[in-house]
Amino acid sequence: MLERNGTYVAAALLLSVLLLAQEAHGQVMQPAMMNVGRAYVGASAGVVIPNDLHATFGGGIAGSGDFSFKAGGAGTGFIGYHFNDMLAGEGELGVTSADSDKFSGTLNGVPVTATIDGSLTTVFAFANLIVTPLGRSGFSPYIGGGIGFASVDDTINSIGGVGVASTGRETDFAANLMLGLDFAVADRWSVGARYRFVWINTASSASAGGINASIDDLTAHVITATATFHF
Repeated sequence: MLERNGTYVAAALLLSVLLLAQEAHGQVMQPAMMNVGRAYVGASAGVVIPNDLHATFGGGIAGSGDFSFKAGGAGTGFIGYHFNDMLAGEGELGVTSADSDKFSGTLNGVPVTATIDGSLTTVFAFANLIVTPLGRSGFSPYIGGGIGFASVDDTINSIGGVGVASTGRETDFAANLMLGLDFAVADRWSVGARYRFVWINTASSASAGGINASIDDLTAHVITATATFHF
């Protein structure tokens, strides 16, 4: 009986050691981001690639064409909160700036290409929902999107070398879709990358001097590197 009890004690001790080892292994393998709070703040920097802005003309001049832009710079700041391991809410404020490139189209049946000296600056604010399918881990891909507003400031200094000195500013409804990923690099820090497609409701029309003109909505691709601090 004593020998049998000793066997049970030895088995119990071995089982305890195995359970403790498994728990320690789980703690070691647990990503740093899981051990911190749900709130976070971050910043990003990268490039903006505006899509061509399509315009249509009627009246004294008839035709259509596209205003194109060069790639420019983009920066954002964001603050967020994880409701659970798979869903977060985020507020973001950002700015992009890109130089104008050229106008290419056909006016009154004649192909036209003219260089444009100008710039396009956009300040935007979004409220986003973000889903992390793999949860909050050391490697966290995510998808999200949201709505907000964008203030668009455009300046045209010259078209085809002819000075025009035209400026405009408007604030419009905007929306964005994003894909991204985060890597934990310390207990409270992660770095990553984020791609965003931005749509701004800039579609409008105007008439002057017997010429009617309308433009489509402005869209752009924003690609940034991110750094995030987790509280």
